[in-house]
Amino acid sequence: MEGKEAIVGRIISDAEKKAAERKAEAAARADAALADAKARAGEYLANGRRVLEKEAAEIVARRETVAGLDRRKLMLAAKRGAVEAALARALEIARAFDKKKYLSVLEDLLQAYAEEGDAAELAADAPVSDREFTSCKAFTEKKLRFAGRNESLAGGVRLENDVCVKDLSFRALLEANRNELEREIAAAVFPAEQ
Repeated sequence: MEGKEAIVGRIISDAEKKAAERKAEAAARADAALADAKARAGEYLANGRRVLEKEAAEIVARRETVAGLDRRKLMLAAKRGAVEAALARALEIARAFDKKKYLSVLEDLLQAYAEEGDAAELAADAPVSDREFTSCKAFTEKKLRFAGRNESLAGGVRLENDVCVKDLSFRALLEANRNELEREIAAAVFPAEQ
């Protein structure tokens, strides 16, 4: 599909920006926690408490470990947020395709997944008319039946026959490929941490 690189580029750009912000916030929180841990350990010694050097080092080490764990948790949350934002943006972009691109995507979906005689429901917010949809090549070749528009579809189409229902909405397609997309987004936004 043409324009995939542009869409991926926009998604990655948006995700990189959000990830950078969240990464900076996570780093600042982790650094503050570590500084606090070191300050407390120093206070114990400065206040004249009789803390053996070994015990102080163990306290600092434990606090550094906890701060490191907290930092990793915050980074994971930032990654998840970036991935969710990228997937949400991808869905927005797909649902906003112009008529020509939208029809092209529908044609590809019908060619790949429709079976002869399937009932086809079109997303209610699709920028194509019912006539344009039912006139597309794959629709007529596979002798599909138009089942109207569906308000619950997030873009795309839904196919149904006596045996199965195929949700080919843009949201369902993104969810079906979520694991692969998450890896690609994470690799693009957080390349040094893979």
